[in-house]
Amino acid sequence: MTSPANEPTSATEQVVRRHAAQLGELATHHGIHDLRFASAGRLLGRVDPDRDMLDMAAFAADAEDLLGASVSLLSDAVLGKANVSLDLVHATAL
Repeated sequence: MTSPANEPTSATEQVVRRHAAQLGELATHHGIHDLRFASAGRLLGRVDPDRDMLDMAAFAADAEDLLGASVSLLSDAVLGKANVSLDLVHATAL
C-alpha cells in the first residue's frame, strides 16, 4: 500500500503551460494534435486515425517524464459520450 506522500501529483495548469511547446512536440510525435488542458493531470487531444491507445499511453508517459507529474490524455472522442465531464468540454488550447 502506498502512502499519500508517495503518490504522484497531477500536472497543474501552470506546469503544463510552462512546457506547452515541448508537450506539443511530444504530441505530434505520437500522432496527437490540438492538445488542450482540461484539469489537473488531464489533457485532451485529437488522435490521428492511424494511432491507438498505445500511442496515447506513450505520450502520457513521455509527458509525465517531462513534467515530473502525472498526466492522462483523453481523446476528443470522449466529447461525444453522454455525461462527459465539464472540464473536458471546456478544455483550453495550449
